[in-house]
Amino acid sequence: MCHKKVSKKYEGLRRVFMDLQRLEELLRVPSVSEFDLSSEEFLVYTTNLSGRWQLHLYDKQNHLQLTFDERAKESPKFLSSQKIVYACDFSGDENFDLFVFDIKTRKELNLTPDTPFSILPDCSISETGFVAFVSNEHGNFSSYVLNTKTLERKRVTYHKYSDSHAEISPDGKALAVSSLVEAQSEGVFVYSLEKDEQITLLDPLTSLPLEATAQCWSSDSKALLFTSSSKGWEDVGVWKLDSNEIIWVTHGGAECYEAVFSSDSRKIAYTENKEGDMALVIYDTTTQEKLHVTPGHGVVESPIFSKDGKRIYFVYSGAKNPPDIWSYDLNEQRFYQVTKSLPENLTQEFVEARHVYYPSKVDGTMIPALLYEPKVNKRIAVIDIHGGPSAQALNTWNPFVQYLVSNGFVVLRPNYRGSTGYGRLYREANRFVMGSHDLLDVVSGKHYLVSAHLVDPKKVGVMGASFGGYLTMCALTNYPEEWAFGVSIVPFLNWFTEIQNEREDLRYWDLENMGDPEKDKDRLYRASPIFFLEK
Repeated sequence: MCHKKVSKKYEGLRRVFMDLQRLEELLRVPSVSEFDLSSEEFLVYTTNLSGRWQLHLYDKQNHLQLTFDERAKESPKFLSSQKIVYACDFSGDENFDLFVFDIKTRKELNLTPDTPFSILPDCSISETGFVAFVSNEHGNFSSYVLNTKTLERKRVTYHKYSDSHAEISPDGKALAVSSLVEAQSEGVFVYSLEKDEQITLLDPLTSLPLEATAQCWSSDSKALLFTSSSKGWEDVGVWKLDSNEIIWVTHGGAECYEAVFSSDSRKIAYTENKEGDMALVIYDTTTQEKLHVTPGHGVVESPIFSKDGKRIYFVYSGAKNPPDIWSYDLNEQRFYQVTKSLPENLTQEFVEARHVYYPSKVDGTMIPALLYEPKVNKRIAVIDIHGGPSAQALNTWNPFVQYLVSNGFVVLRPNYRGSTGYGRLYREANRFVMGSHDLLDVVSGKHYLVSAHLVDPKKVGVMGASFGGYLTMCALTNYPEEWAFGVSIVPFLNWFTEIQNEREDLRYWDLENMGDPEKDKDRLYRASPIFFLEK
C-alpha cells in the first residue's frame, strides 16, 4: 500500500514536469517580428531564434545571422544594399538609439549616441540617405530628420501635438507626420524639407483636418497613402499633393491598415481586418479590382512589394503558425513561405479560435471575442484580457493560450469596448469609462461562458498584461466573487501616479481619454484598483 502511494506521488510529479517541459517547448518556438526588403530583393528581419531579437539576412539562398550581442534589435530598414538601420535599446530600458550596420564589415555605428531622451524605434529612410524619426528630445514627441553621413539632425515639427510617426518621401524633400491631435484621433501634416511650408490633410467635405494616419509615399513622392476612420471604419485613401485630391480605395465595412504602393504606383496592397483575421488585399489602381488572398485563417501584416511588383512579402501568423515571412507571387497566384520557425518535431495539437459575440451588462452592446474550446473540456476557463486598450485580440500565434487549451481550459479573449478592429465608434466607446464599462464587458464574458454551459461558474479566472493587467486588477477588486483566480502581469494600479510618471505621449492620451487628475479626481479614484485592494 505504501509503495503504491509513493508510486502515485512520483507519477504525479512526472506529469507536472512533463507538462512544464511542454510549456517551455511552446514558449521557445521562435518567430519573426519585423523585416525590410532591398531593391535586390534581399530580406533583413528580426527573429528570436537565438533567444534574443537579432538581425538576420536572407539573400535568396541562405539565411544568415548578422548580429550576436545581448541587445534586442527592432525595426530594421535598408539604408542601401549593404547597410541597415535599426533601433536598439539597452537592457530593455526602451530608450532606443538608432544604429547603422554594415553587412560587409559587420561593424555598426550609433547614429544617435548620448541620447537620454526617448526615440520611437520605427523610423523611415529616403533614397537620399536621410532618416526620419520621432523623439521627445525637446519635451513633447516631435519629428526629426537625420543625415546619416554627418549625423546632423534637424527638428521639423514644433506644433503642440504628439507625433507618432514620420514618413520621409523617397526624394528626401518632404516629411509626412502623423500626430495625435485630440481624443483618439490622429492627423496628417506634410512638411517641406526645402522650404518653410506645411500642409494639412483636410476633409474635402468640411475643410477641417481629416482624422488620418500616414502610411506610404509613392515612388515619385507626389502621392501619399493614408488610412482614416473619419467615415466610421479605418479606410485607405490616396492623397495627391499636387492637386490636393483624395481618392478613396476602401469604403467601410472592415478596418484596413498598412497600405503600401508598388514601385510604379499601379497597385496598392493593404491588410483587411474582419473578426480577428487579417487578409492581404491587392488593389489595381487602373481597373479598381481587388484581390483578397491569405495563406489561411490568421493574421497578415506588414506587406511590401518587390521592386518589379511581381511579389508581395508579408508576415503571417495563425493559431498553428508562429509569425514568419511569406511571399505571394502575383503571376503564379501562389504563396511561398520564406522563413520557417515552427520546429518539425513539435507534437502539440493546435486549436483554432471561434469568433463569437455576447451582450454586455452595461447597455446590451454586443462584445466580440475569440473563443478557444478544448477537445476535453474540464469546465475551467480563463478570461484573457488584451492590453492597449487601443488593440485587439487577433487570431494569431499564442503559445500560452494553446497550452491552456491543451490542458482542458476554455479561453475567452474579449475585445471589450475601446478595442480596435470594429470601427471608430466602438474604439472610442471607452472614453472616460475605463475601469468601468470595459470592465463589465469582461465580466459579461464570464456570464456568457456560464450561460453557454461551457464552464463551472466557480472555476473561472481572469488574466492580462499591461492594460489587460490593469483590468484584471479592476475585476479582482470590484467583482472578487466572480473569480476563482487572477493573474495580473505588469499592471498599473493608480491613475494618478500613472499620469504623473508616464511618458509624454501616453500622458497626452490618458488626459484626452480619461480626464485630468484635479478636475476628474472622483472618476480616476473609482477607476484605480490600488484604493480597493482590501476586497
